[in-house]
Amino acid sequence: MPYDASNLHPDLLQCLASDSYLLQLTLDSLPVPIFYKDKDGVYLGCNQAFESFIKLTRDELIGKSVYELFDDDLAEVYQRADQALFDNPGVQIYEKQIKTLEGDSVFVRFHKTSFNDNRGEVAGLIGVIFDITEQKALEEQLTHHAIYDDLTQFYNRREGIAIGERLHHACSQQQGELGVILIDVDYFKLINDNYGHMAGDDALRHIAATLKQQQDPEDILMRWGGEEFVVLVNRPFGADKDFEIYLKDTAQAYCDAIRKNRFQIGDDSLQITFSCGLSAFEPNKSLTQMLHDADTALYRAKDAGRDNVSW
Repeated sequence: MPYDASNLHPDLLQCLASDSYLLQLTLDSLPVPIFYKDKDGVYLGCNQAFESFIKLTRDELIGKSVYELFDDDLAEVYQRADQALFDNPGVQIYEKQIKTLEGDSVFVRFHKTSFNDNRGEVAGLIGVIFDITEQKALEEQLTHHAIYDDLTQFYNRREGIAIGERLHHACSQQQGELGVILIDVDYFKLINDNYGHMAGDDALRHIAATLKQQQDPEDILMRWGGEEFVVLVNRPFGADKDFEIYLKDTAQAYCDAIRKNRFQIGDDSLQITFSCGLSAFEPNKSLTQMLHDADTALYRAKDAGRDNVSW
């Protein structure tokens, strides 16, 4: 329900517009930005926290509408939100990324309440702004960690599988072709043993950069774990080259790319190679089975001497 001013004052609008010293002192003591407007959207006042936030003084604000203070697009957003509150009186809460007059980009949460005059008619609103920029940055960081591997910035295993399931479903609906390349870095343990684990991390970043450079726009790269990577090769129907040939050629291209791009550590230049196992979509074969088949094929590639591709 909208706040009924008649219980406290014969006309809250008059009180807010009266420039009361006690009211201003009370509002200024609060650390969050507070503003209030009449039903025409004209600012009646604010507290010091709002002045600091908006980079305007009360004198510059009072008597003006959002269209006189902000760019047209942002002003229209504010005005529509205010009007929605006036049309449906009560409490309104929403989040918005905005730019201050100085060009600072911030995320905020608006918490606004309409109020009535002594006749029971909507007379204006009182709003509070909470700066949630740091909260949003933390949320984005947590979301990123939930999706991507920290070291390589590839999709992590969980997210990669989720994407793979969607691609697999599309293939089952005859909306494309899908293959799996499971990559294992040959003799990676020797890098950790001879140069240390920090060098091993650098080597994984080097490998990830090389894979990324070779990546087709339709390929999905994920870190499977340790020194293993998975490439989901996705292609629409209608290509001239047989998909199994295309999948093997794609895997070989990744192998060639890492072999040519040597890893420099101190005075040493190391050649890195891959062993790759392949698997292609077939009706009634799940993504889990495809990954299992690629893993089996990977062991065949290792048994054949490594630095090669196998089905």
